Amino acid sequence: MRTAAALTLLASLVCAPAIALADPFHFQVSAGTEIPLALSLRGDVELPGRLRVMASVGTTPELYRDAFNGIISAAGTSSQTSSGLYGISLDSGSMWRIHGGWRPFPNAGLLLMGGYARLDLSGTASASELITSVTGRSPPPNVPEANGVYSIASTLHTVNADLGWEFLFFGDRLVLQMAVGFIGTVDSRTAITPRFTSTTPGTAEARRTAQDYVDHVLRSYVFLPTFSLSLGFRLF
Repeated sequence: MRTAAALTLLASLVCAPAIALADPFHFQVSAGTEIPLALSLRGDVELPGRLRVMASVGTTPELYRDAFNGIISAAGTSSQTSSGLYGISLDSGSMWRIHGGWRPFPNAGLLLMGGYARLDLSGTASASELITSVTGRSPPPNVPEANGVYSIASTLHTVNADLGWEFLFFGDRLVLQMAVGFIGTVDSRTAITPRFTSTTPGTAEARRTAQDYVDHVLRSYVFLPTFSLSLGFRLF
């Protein structure tokens, strides 16, 4: 009897770590928003040890794009060395993120996450307004730049950190996630290209100056607090 009890206890001790490691594996999908970045779809995988991997993809709505337009226009007016860059309007955007993290407590929803996000913004600029704001002189009325339009594309590489909480409902199937966080830009690449055939001397240099200005603003001022809210379903 004692031998059987001892063997049972030994077997339970040997099996317990394996059970503990296998138990917390989950996969869930959700939809929500990361203010002021995107409306997005995300997927979360929870690994043994309550380690978490998350990936999301989304689009930047007009309200959030307005924040970036405001940053670009306001940064110049607050600078002592620049009068600002005018004529730019960002009208589309997208974002994808990949994060890793940890849920420290097995019976609580506290979630610590951090990782990388790429944000792509695009729009247009009045060639005349952009050149005027860079050079201080308007292009002559008989050149393509007088009424032409530039295309603008900016890619931001950022780091993110989130402190959140996860709520489970209806048999742990419905998942509500809330988080506050921070986004900081580590690099930015902007391209400004004409939608016309440019023949005016000096305008290419003005475009390069404008590109450098936009990148400087995005690298210097896109350090923002974020708020995330999503609702999803735990598949297993």
